[in-house]
Amino acid sequence: MNLAGLAVRNLRRRPMRTTLTIIGIALAVGSALALVALSRSIEESTRESIDELGIDLTVTQKGAPDLFGGFLPEKLAGRLSEIPGIASVAGELFLFAPTENERQILVSGWTNAEHTVPLREGRVPAAGERQVALIGDLTAETMSKKLDDKIEILGKQFRIVGITKYTSTVNRASVIVPLADLQEVAYRHGQVSMFHVDLRRGESTANIDRIKRDIIAIDGVSVLMSNEILQNDRNVQVLKAVSLSISIIALIMGVLGVFNTLLMTIQERTREIGIVAAIGWSDARIMASIVAEGLMMCVSGCVFGVALGFLIALLFPLIPRIGDYIHFRPTLALIVPVIGAAFALCTAGSLYPAWRATRMTPAEALQRA
Repeated sequence: MNLAGLAVRNLRRRPMRTTLTIIGIALAVGSALALVALSRSIEESTRESIDELGIDLTVTQKGAPDLFGGFLPEKLAGRLSEIPGIASVAGELFLFAPTENERQILVSGWTNAEHTVPLREGRVPAAGERQVALIGDLTAETMSKKLDDKIEILGKQFRIVGITKYTSTVNRASVIVPLADLQEVAYRHGQVSMFHVDLRRGESTANIDRIKRDIIAIDGVSVLMSNEILQNDRNVQVLKAVSLSISIIALIMGVLGVFNTLLMTIQERTREIGIVAAIGWSDARIMASIVAEGLMMCVSGCVFGVALGFLIALLFPLIPRIGDYIHFRPTLALIVPVIGAAFALCTAGSLYPAWRATRMTPAEALQRA
């Protein structure tokens, strides 16, 4: 009988123990995969929402820990506009705000005609128009809103005049109101979260670098290309760290099940180990047969774990409120590292029980049986 056949036979001896170990690995792999995919999805969705607005540079408060943690005076737009090479500057205030039915939504305060807004229906607010809102089509669907309905933000009613049709999930789930209105209800008079800076077309790399230096020369601000804005964001970094840490812990817990199962197997099979050692099996072959059992359980656990990860992704949108705005799908680029880590840990968890099995001489093993 080859090593694979021997490993299968040994695993079948204790079907309940083997099944529970495989379930433990599957839960670990599925949880790790879902967490990493969720973290990556949130980061990519946020980046896509920024890219979709077509902004060249973003100016934020220097030292702000994240996108929501800094504020700049709105009047700073005038100084930025004076820098040669800058075509337009627009301030934006954004925050997560409570709305009807205890929901939290992302609300952006824009000046009128600040951006070109893709509309599914309705219109953009007129110049100077107040207490009106544009809502994303996803928000309209989840909150059952239509044109001319009212939406409550921070206790104030806004009339819906347009429904947007962005492609990124974040923008589809956001609400846009006049900047002055959001400053008023959020008690942020004269403040914005960031400035969107559009450059004149055809600016060279050298000119862009010069513009960035000129902006940085203004006290208390920092500037990034729009695709760099999440690199130093504290929320993104914390999300990555937490998802990675929990994933590692989950995988280690799954491997401890393999470790425990194989140790118990060694204790129960001392006579068999002594016999195969007595008939000439080498230490390497004995170790290989035990490690093979661990890897077979790992293979089965990983197969079910990947399936579980996809199942979690399918069920996640059903979670009230959160599932309305966040979606994720495990990809091959995420599956391969998780599976690789699981195999590495399972191999490591199998080596010690295998090594223990080779420490007994044939005579000692037969005496213990």
